[in-house]
Amino acid sequence: MNFLLVNYEYPPVGGGAANASWHIARALLKHGHSVSVITSAFGALNGYSCEDGTHVYRVRSWRRLKYRSNIKEMTSFMFAALFSAHRIVRQKDINGTIVFFTLPCGPVGLMLKKMYGIPYVVSLRGGDVPGAEPSLDTMHRGLKVMRYCVLESAKSIAANSHGLAELSRKTDPFPVRIIPNGVDAEFFKPLEKRESHAFRFIFAGRFQEQKNLFFLLSQLAELNRETPVPFEIDLVGDGPLRKDLTTHAENLGISKKVSWHGWADKNGLLSLYQQADCMLNPSLYEGMPNTVLEAMACGLPVIASDVIGNRDLVQNNETGLLFPLDRPEEFRRAMSELLMNRNRCKLLGENARNTAVKEFSWDKTAFRYEELFF
Repeated sequence: MNFLLVNYEYPPVGGGAANASWHIARALLKHGHSVSVITSAFGALNGYSCEDGTHVYRVRSWRRLKYRSNIKEMTSFMFAALFSAHRIVRQKDINGTIVFFTLPCGPVGLMLKKMYGIPYVVSLRGGDVPGAEPSLDTMHRGLKVMRYCVLESAKSIAANSHGLAELSRKTDPFPVRIIPNGVDAEFFKPLEKRESHAFRFIFAGRFQEQKNLFFLLSQLAELNRETPVPFEIDLVGDGPLRKDLTTHAENLGISKKVSWHGWADKNGLLSLYQQADCMLNPSLYEGMPNTVLEAMACGLPVIASDVIGNRDLVQNNETGLLFPLDRPEEFRRAMSELLMNRNRCKLLGENARNTAVKEFSWDKTAFRYEELFF
């Protein structure tokens, strides 16, 4: 088939959904398909390029930041993508479209179906599902009709977690398949031998309200007072809360325990995972976090909030530990448990690695999307 993937974020711009788009595109190519991508232009990244066999069209939009986009910028992408899609469809003889996010990308799939009869699949990613991200509830109410039209005309709808699928079904009366994210377990893997060092936690992601990082730092400060065992934490990423988080760590007296790494490329992130002992992800909500899968593939147990997305990946007391957000003492207890018992930490990490290898791969993810078109 000749696939068109539509996502307003695509590497090196964007986060988890961008990463998923990149890997799915590569897997589809591996399976013998032709793949084109429509995404946002950003800085010098503009126009057409062929990237390892994928035809990437970066259309002009008002995007200003690499890892964050607002509603105005998403809307500008939608109109630019609608305009460009006609030419791409004719040039590449597109016969199947995968749109990531119901909005702003879904209308492109809807238009191509109405005008050219091209079937499309909607890949739900989190923020596009009402109720997943409370700050977007007003927008979802205002765009209900458009969202309904996009979902109603789709050949199929896929969500990357059971919780996200359930949330979608509660709001919109359409069946939703589950297609989890994958992970490159050949790249993300543990070191065969590590030097001994102080226990290291790691968090990787955007520094925004969703990730609950003020809570994370406060609980680490409490843990520091409660236990004599030394530990450190690597915070990998960036975002609008970076300055306030730095100040918060200083006020809590734990700034010397925190290493701020900024955004890391793939190799840099791998190195940080391999030097860590445990992944922390106390998010308020999730779609299906790629960083959790990457950490698991590197042999790290994950301590995560018991929310949609996390609970699809972390098996409590098997590959990590889940805690309820309204009981912060349970988060500290989980961190203390692994901090004080490295053998248990190692066992959970080995289980996490085995789960990532056996159950999650981008090849499987791509095959599941292919099947939706037949």
